[in-house]
Amino acid sequence: MNNRNLSGEKEVRITVRLGVIIIIIIGVMSTIARGEHKTTSVEQARIEIERLHQQDVEATLSDKADELAKLWDSEAVRIQPGRPAEIGKAAIYANDKRWEASNERPKTLCYNAEIQDLQIAGDWAFEWGYFSYKESGNPKPARGKVLRVIKRQPDGSWKFARVIGFPEQLEAAAPLSHPCE
Repeated sequence: MNNRNLSGEKEVRITVRLGVIIIIIIGVMSTIARGEHKTTSVEQARIEIERLHQQDVEATLSDKADELAKLWDSEAVRIQPGRPAEIGKAAIYANDKRWEASNERPKTLCYNAEIQDLQIAGDWAFEWGYFSYKESGNPKPARGKVLRVIKRQPDGSWKFARVIGFPEQLEAAAPLSHPCE
């Protein structure tokens, strides 16, 4: 064999190896970049969901159906004990409006939710936690559990899509760090 052929073959192998190494490096870098984007996306979702939580507190304390309606996805479902499921934002709003117009309706004096776990999966989030509230006319604060499904809206905000909430009689059944007093 000719030294020239060996040298040329060696150069080709080195070039191929170098090309493979470059492709691997590019692949690793793009995977890392996608992971960072995913992390940023999840972090941004958490920020937006926390904004929804703050709006929930403000709307609940306002006792206004119009403010509460801003929290709901158009296809939302609310499930509460002793009542039929409320299906759709319009049905939830209508029930809240009737409650708001009631003469004997108590005023919400305190509302606190403590989310124990939040899982985000794309345009959906799932959370559960405890809540407490105090109303005028009742000296003892109430507490309960909540399970919520939250949906990302086309504008990037998040709204409640499914909410199941129910009161608990025993404090130990809904332990909160900072309950209403």
